[in-house]
Amino acid sequence: LDMGAEPSIAFEAHKTYLLRCVVSPDSRLLATASADHSIKLWSIPKMILSHTLSGHQRWVWDLDFSSDSASVVTGSSDNSARYWAISTGEALNVFN
Repeated sequence: LDMGAEPSIAFEAHKTYLLRCVVSPDSRLLATASADHSIKLWSIPKMILSHTLSGHQRWVWDLDFSSDSASVVTGSSDNSARYWAISTGEALNVFN
């Protein structure tokens, strides 16, 4: 289905597979999760990298923002979930 739409911006988010991307509820950030074990937070609309969240040991398959856009939860095939503060990029909790 070709709707004639062109992307307004293109950028390389990760060096390997992008597995999930989610826009924050306040529409200010895009979070991307990857097979490179990282999560990246990008400011919208210019797609400037604000944080790289590191700590997972395997692919990061899922993520979602809190309703107030202040934190993000990630899930990885390392059998852990992490709860991150967006303001600092630090993991507040790790669940195994």
